[in-house]
Amino acid sequence: MSDSEIIREFFNVCVPNDHPAIYIYVFGKKRSQQTAINQLSRLAEGILTPPYTIGHVRTVARKFLKEKKEKHLKGLINIKPIY
Repeated sequence: MSDSEIIREFFNVCVPNDHPAIYIYVFGKKRSQQTAINQLSRLAEGILTPPYTIGHVRTVARKFLKEKKEKHLKGLINIKPIY
């Protein structure tokens, strides 16, 4: 497995579709999307950042959230509201 695949698998296990960060990214504007990326980065900070850089984790988080948004727009997953 590559480094990106390991980080991505961590997000797949720890971040379900009803996670607030996914809702914020999918339904929010530009600043909200940055906040969602920061939330996922902080989630992985103590676990994945000693072997991986925070920049690498943020890049994978951005790709992960973008894929979730695309799946939601195609109707493959349902994002539950946080309120």
